[in-house]
Amino acid sequence: MARTEKGATQDTVRRHNLGTLLGHVHRHGPTSRARLTRLLGLNRATIGYLVDDLAARGLVTEMPETEQAPRGRPSKVVAVRGDLHQALAVHVGVDAVELALVGLGGTLLARRRSAFSRPGDRSVEHVVRTISRLATRVLAENTGALVGVGVAVPGTVSPDGEMVNFAPNLRWRQVPLARLLQEELGVGAAVRVGNDANLGAVAEHSRGVGIQVNDLIYLHAEVGVGAGIITGGRMLEGAGGYAGEVGHMQLNPGGLACHCGSRGCWETEVGEDALVRRVGLPPGGRSKVDLVLRRAREGDRVCREAVEETARWLSVGLVNMLSALDPEMVILGGVFEQILDICPETLANRVVQTSRYFHPDGVALVRPAFGHSSVLLGAAELGLKTVLEDPASVSPMAELRPLDLRRPSAPGTQSAPLRRRREKPEPQPVRELSPRSDRLAVGLKDPGALIH
Repeated sequence: MARTEKGATQDTVRRHNLGTLLGHVHRHGPTSRARLTRLLGLNRATIGYLVDDLAARGLVTEMPETEQAPRGRPSKVVAVRGDLHQALAVHVGVDAVELALVGLGGTLLARRRSAFSRPGDRSVEHVVRTISRLATRVLAENTGALVGVGVAVPGTVSPDGEMVNFAPNLRWRQVPLARLLQEELGVGAAVRVGNDANLGAVAEHSRGVGIQVNDLIYLHAEVGVGAGIITGGRMLEGAGGYAGEVGHMQLNPGGLACHCGSRGCWETEVGEDALVRRVGLPPGGRSKVDLVLRRAREGDRVCREAVEETARWLSVGLVNMLSALDPEMVILGGVFEQILDICPETLANRVVQTSRYFHPDGVALVRPAFGHSSVLLGAAELGLKTVLEDPASVSPMAELRPLDLRRPSAPGTQSAPLRRRREKPEPQPVRELSPRSDRLAVGLKDPGALIH
């Protein structure tokens, strides 16, 4: 007998609409009520009710300036509040732990970093303690409710976001990181873990350079290499959540041993260790990578050749991915962004020469809109997930603090949130992570053309 699905209740529809409206202003910035009416396909009264509901929960505010509606009626502008509900975003790298407190709309409230100085610093115990220390300091300096914690790691993660299954460059296996952090932090907010490249793709697709692109690849490279793959507007995860581990594609069977236990993996030819190895330096440490890149820009022959050789190996893997996945855009993050800056022609020409028959219209190789912050902002999206999907889970507030409601100077920026009250309280300036628009168009006619 065919199963009969239950219809949506009025409360379910309301919650869905609240999430849709909040998600739009979170990702696209301040939007007038009139435009929300057109975009969501709801009448003015319903939009007004939803905005009032979100405002009562401290999630949005309305700007005092107005826009003219099509028939001349004034329409208030709805914007998220980034000061009251916040997420902890954590990026666990091979060389450091970075943590930020991020509000709705991508408002960066605080940011801290702790570099690894000894091999033991990469142990699970040390990383968990470091995150707790940084989080305690950041939360003590800021007011507002913590609604979630999102953690990005360079490895495979279980579909439920609880377990780090394998992070070869950290030497981690089967680490219940979400539970360990929940216990160490002692917070009631949910802790979710995700792959760093996947979260970078989330940030760039939802709020960055790939916001209108349904098929894209975000490549993130440090010591290891990973890919966040979005196809048809959805993240490609695979049966076990391992999709995107492109750094372990075997491209040079006779090559170097990889941390994963195999040999000749792509990341052994294009990762940070490969770059410094080509100039005769022992691997390890971000300072060596920065030195090679800086000298390559200054014209040092050895360093320039090292970057060029890394770019050639990068193009080999890129061509394989383009043929297999047919993306419209490839976003190069981490050290790949700097290789693109130094060797755009090398990448563009080799990609075009070997993929022209499969991609006659060309593929866009672009820099991430948020630079090195893409992964951190993606982790923030993971931390804000509960509020964005179900704003009704946030209790209404009896009294809201006043905000500086000055008109943002550019689309996508948010007003400065208020910090902890002092003797003379003033709105504090907040650094806003705004997207960049520069990209390298890779096509048959002009493979090295820069489009600003």
